[in-house]
Amino acid sequence: MSSSIPLSLRRKVVIALDADQVSPATDDVEATTQSRFLSFKTVAWCKANILRPTHDHVFLITSIDPTAIFDGGVLSAMWSSLNGTEDPHGDRVKMAETALRRLAESLHSVGVSCTIEVLRGAPAEMVTEYVHVHRGEFLAVQVVGRSAVAQALALGWPEVCARSAECPTVLIKTGDLPENIGSVLDPTPE
Repeated sequence: MSSSIPLSLRRKVVIALDADQVSPATDDVEATTQSRFLSFKTVAWCKANILRPTHDHVFLITSIDPTAIFDGGVLSAMWSSLNGTEDPHGDRVKMAETALRRLAESLHSVGVSCTIEVLRGAPAEMVTEYVHVHRGEFLAVQVVGRSAVAQALALGWPEVCARSAECPTVLIKTGDLPENIGSVLDPTPE
């Protein structure tokens, strides 16, 4: 008879996904599918290489920055609702919650306990604060390729998280993940 480890005693693993991958700012179905698949592969890689289903609890998070002026999704929403009173980030938050919920269901199907949260604010600050508040013991951050100019000008939010988080951190470059990594999230037949 196996006993379950109480949630309070499990290792707390935070997986931070790029908001542009979880809820892309495009109406292109193919691009949206590809972006979400990169997030799925990131979570699958964590399951294969980091997570211990009976000993870990996963916090699956993303952060949407309401102050990001050049955020394509926000600009599009602002343009389409110039006379409206809707929050331009509202739809993006709902999209992110839906995508995270689906990823959490994939983790649940293979026995990993998981909670989701969409944070609002600059990802570098919000993710490190979240890790601190929830006493995260391990942080896995999705890294999406950036242009050479952007890399030369400043560190991206994943690199800032790696430097300032109060726990061991791994940066997961989505471009280097194998195509078949998603199979680790297939539930085993009973």
